[in-house]
Amino acid sequence: MAFTATFLHQQGMNRQHRPQPPIGKPSKPPPPSSKPPPPRSRPPPPPGGPRPPVPNSTKQSNINGGSSSVPATVVGGGTKRPVPHPPQNVPRKHPTGSSRRRVSLRAPSVMRDVTAFQKKHQVGEGTYGSVFVGADKVTGEVVALKRINTEAEVNGFPITAIREVKILKALNHDNIVKLKEIVTSKDHTEIPKNVFMVFEYLEYDLTGIIETPEIKLTQDHIKSWSNQLLKGVHYMHINKIVHRDLKASNLLVNRRGELKIADWGLARSWNSEMKRLTNKVITLWYRPPELLMGATQYSPKIDCWSVGCIIAEMFRRGGFLKGHNEANQLDLIFQVMGHPNELDWPNIHRTCPLWKNFEPKKGEHSSKPSKLRDELKNRLPTNAVNWMTPHAMDMIENLLAYNPDKRYSAAQALTAEWFFDSPLVKSADKLNMKFGVESAHEWEAREKHKKMLEERKRRLAR
Repeated sequence: MAFTATFLHQQGMNRQHRPQPPIGKPSKPPPPSSKPPPPRSRPPPPPGGPRPPVPNSTKQSNINGGSSSVPATVVGGGTKRPVPHPPQNVPRKHPTGSSRRRVSLRAPSVMRDVTAFQKKHQVGEGTYGSVFVGADKVTGEVVALKRINTEAEVNGFPITAIREVKILKALNHDNIVKLKEIVTSKDHTEIPKNVFMVFEYLEYDLTGIIETPEIKLTQDHIKSWSNQLLKGVHYMHINKIVHRDLKASNLLVNRRGELKIADWGLARSWNSEMKRLTNKVITLWYRPPELLMGATQYSPKIDCWSVGCIIAEMFRRGGFLKGHNEANQLDLIFQVMGHPNELDWPNIHRTCPLWKNFEPKKGEHSSKPSKLRDELKNRLPTNAVNWMTPHAMDMIENLLAYNPDKRYSAAQALTAEWFFDSPLVKSADKLNMKFGVESAHEWEAREKHKKMLEERKRRLAR
């Protein structure tokens, strides 16, 4: 558990500022002289007697918070406090050494215990912990408490949680979930047993909305949330972060219609010179073909493929490319998109080591026509048939391009014609969020479905 405490201390929890360097260059001492300096002559006293001493209030505060005894100047018989000149070309550094805006977290010395919150019902289950709704006992604010079980970890803290904390401290955007603070629960040894990440609470996730029949999903919702999602993805990509797990259940929505990207455990910083990255990322249904074919050098465009799948899923109110395993997922992509070819994707041999297993043999057709547009129009809810316009299909098709170099970036997708067609994109506060249900999350929807199946089995067994 020593590792946990060290990590929490090092990740910017201690907000004490570093001492600032002295401003300006020190003046050089006068050259030595063989002659003693002449004695100073005291100036004659001013009329009316000696001037009273300068009070402490006229001392000027320096940049470090101390004071310098700068005497007051005489102007027109009165005193005027001198105005200190601002330092030139000396940028004030952030205490953590970064110019990015950080999420303020509590220092270890004042880190609160989880008992400061009233824990309510569970709304999620992750790979390294559960998510609960909670309320601050002092302010009454409703939050999401993401429990990180440190007992099962050899070093005391999961690497996915470390990444999530570091990245969420560095990012600040309306469409990215906010990490408010970190709290702990202790046992009798006062060593943290569990660590809880405290997030803002959002009442829905996209999977919960899609799988809840009572919720009426409209074209306005789909267009606005697609736009908000792309804005969040664009922001993280220009900040050199790749998410690597975008899916419907990781997109949270609140009652104000705001969509926020969550679950950053697989995210990491990225640059074009990275030689080898794991391809065992992104949930199968949202995983792009380059990862399925073994690529270990990839770009943030892997997130854009996931976005294309998510937008198609909103239209269909169900998963778009639902494979059972990696081989089946790739085969499904080939059936819908047609077989990739070297003309469209020239460096496929170099970037995808497993391409040789799928490359057409001599004499076989190297490519099959894409059925994507037909597939996008199939199995749509009746009211969504007219929403899937040619411009909507154009954007999804470009987000699902085989060649990552030709695949739309988030910035390109934001300029797609679909967003400028009628009806125009509505801001979050203009959406109708009267869903008739208090909350809807994937975990809740699955638990509800599980209970329905169990009840049906009990009735049949009678």
